[in-house]
Amino acid sequence: MPLLLLLLLLVVPAAQAEDNIPLSVRRVILQTQQLMSKHLYADALKLLDKHVHQSKHHYLVDFTVGNIYLLTDRREQAIPHYKMAVKKQPHHAGSWINLAQCYYAIERYPLAAQAFQHGYSSHKPPDAKLLYNAALCYLQGGEANLALPLLLQLLHDFPASVAIGWRGALVQVYLQLDRPYLAMEQLKILTKQTMADEQRRWRELLVQQYLVLKMADDALAAVEHYLGDDGLEPRWWQLLTYLQLESGHYPEALVAIKVLAYLRELSDDEMKLLADLHLNLGVPAQALRYYQQLQQHSPLDKYLLMRLAYANLNLHQPQQALAWTQRADKIDVALLNDGDRVSLLRLQAQLLFDLGRYTEAVTVFGRLAKMVKEPGRVWLMQGYAAWNAQMWQQARLAFKRAERYPAQRKRAGKLLRQMERVQAVTAKP
Repeated sequence: MPLLLLLLLLVVPAAQAEDNIPLSVRRVILQTQQLMSKHLYADALKLLDKHVHQSKHHYLVDFTVGNIYLLTDRREQAIPHYKMAVKKQPHHAGSWINLAQCYYAIERYPLAAQAFQHGYSSHKPPDAKLLYNAALCYLQGGEANLALPLLLQLLHDFPASVAIGWRGALVQVYLQLDRPYLAMEQLKILTKQTMADEQRRWRELLVQQYLVLKMADDALAAVEHYLGDDGLEPRWWQLLTYLQLESGHYPEALVAIKVLAYLRELSDDEMKLLADLHLNLGVPAQALRYYQQLQQHSPLDKYLLMRLAYANLNLHQPQQALAWTQRADKIDVALLNDGDRVSLLRLQAQLLFDLGRYTEAVTVFGRLAKMVKEPGRVWLMQGYAAWNAQMWQQARLAFKRAERYPAQRKRAGKLLRQMERVQAVTAKP
């Protein structure tokens, strides 16, 4: 929300001399202003007191009493005096403006907006800041539909002096009214009329709108354009990384995030992405280096353990991969839930089997079977491991357990019969 441009009008403008202000009123207002300049507000109120209680006292008396309350942070008490002033003199801009400020301070935004509108209509010459304030009050009060015509009026009435803030407020209004394409028209203008950090904020918001509207090609074209004249700004490389990932252009995403890494320190999530891209693109050695960097300052979790294991596997280092999966048993329960442990145990069991460490594989497959809802395949794999370890009784039990599950029933039964034949042959003298 842009800052409200509040105007505090305490002195009667000289142009109002034509109002034929009575001499007694002029005198008391002057004396009151002298006391107010010395911060003698209580004395100023006493001086005005007899005039306030007159049934037909002048509107400037109400205006001045309201100012005293406003200056002493008693806005609720100031409001009725300003309202009385504008009732007597509907075209007194100062009363409307200060009334608007009181309403704004107590968060009655629609009333503040209406008062600013009256202030704008009464002020000579027209002051654009008052209409802008009215629009902002409506916007802050959640009435963007009432703010819109005021902002459009500003563009129409002051075409030669359109402020950046007006267009910025228009962007907010259009977005709140779910009119994103009109918001983007203003954003495009703002990206051309601003510079440095302010320009970057508008550019980034424009790209975000492209993404919200599924205009990925426009977003990519915009980011590439921004890189042409602002290539050292990290946020464009960050956005380019995201856009290339969304498009499935992983090599291009890797290039973008590597440039980002040169421009600023990567977050942990960005470092994970950098490592994952290397791993997926067939550069496991680099991936392993980044995973190890993460390991130095991040707790070991499923993500890191699995990625470290897979990186070692891609480097044809199954023993090291196995060691990472076995680290799960030493990790705090709070860092690994049951689902994480299942994933790691599954990989650990498979690695043990592939390495020919069948006895250990039997144990791990047994642990794993107790943790999954449908353990049929796990029992089948335990049977294979036990068979290779010549643990016949364990193999038979595992295959019988696998037979209970439809998906493994046929295969497990066949293996049981095959194992019986093998044992029968080996048992003959």
